[in-house]
Amino acid sequence: MEFQVKKTTELSKEEINQINSLFKEVFDKERSEEEFLNQSVQNPLGYSYHSLMIEDNKIVGLNSYVPSFYLVTGQKLLFANSTDSMVSKHYRDFFNFKKMVDLAYKEMAKDDVKFVYGYPNDNSFPVLTKSKLMKDIGKMYTYCLPIHIGGVKPVMAFLNPLSEIGCRIFVFLCSVFASSKVDNYFIEKQADSYNITRYQRGDGEYQIINIDDFTLFYKIKNHEGVRTAFIIDISKKSPESFNKSVKYLIKKHKKEFDLILYPGYLKFNNTGLIKLPKKFEPKNFNFTGKALDKNLPNEIWDINNWDTNLSNYDLI
Repeated sequence: MEFQVKKTTELSKEEINQINSLFKEVFDKERSEEEFLNQSVQNPLGYSYHSLMIEDNKIVGLNSYVPSFYLVTGQKLLFANSTDSMVSKHYRDFFNFKKMVDLAYKEMAKDDVKFVYGYPNDNSFPVLTKSKLMKDIGKMYTYCLPIHIGGVKPVMAFLNPLSEIGCRIFVFLCSVFASSKVDNYFIEKQADSYNITRYQRGDGEYQIINIDDFTLFYKIKNHEGVRTAFIIDISKKSPESFNKSVKYLIKKHKKEFDLILYPGYLKFNNTGLIKLPKKFEPKNFNFTGKALDKNLPNEIWDINNWDTNLSNYDLI
């Protein structure tokens, strides 16, 4: 078994084809060379890191890391987001997987990457944390607004008019008491370098709109059978900016979606959205990290210090 770390710009066409074949095998989805490159090069450095597990000149395992700049108390540091993680069925050995990840950490540290973060699913989360390949930072919450309840639960379609009226009243009441105070974060994306490439990934079909003194980033798509308006990010986070964003989506797009969704972590309420209790959330949004620089502050391990939501990774 051979292990290598390559930047996207160092991969051959054959290696990219092998990575996409592995993607098809593991996730049962097709992915083109263009889609792979789009996800890998649309970042401030123009490439990602790919840790490869190779047997007989064939790629049988991969972990990818997308770099970006973050601000930690105003200091600009290079971070990397752990995204694609896949191993062919016959090679799913923990020790080989650990070698692949450890080598990636070693090589990224040489390039002055300070921190790696990721959002593992519930199957990967205990493996990563128990092995100390990553450390738990916290869990994001799910905030939502079912403007048309029948789009979420078809048997309740007859209640759509009532759910819309109820949601409008709820948003109005929230907006009356919504503070304009903007929340500041100990750790946040360096917005200028991050946003210019983040919204060119995937199909590139994101909506970006300026509302008063802030920017709303969103995407409307059919997600698991539900027409969903995803609030991906808001540049200045306050109860007021969230309420204005929700009102904008309802006013401009109410016929295009049934549910507004914002997975993230907010320290304030009164957003115009309903914060779901953990037991009712459709999935856990686990947030984990690995410090490649021992001098990073301890505050990095507390999710309360992070501006984290869908914009930080590649789910939408």
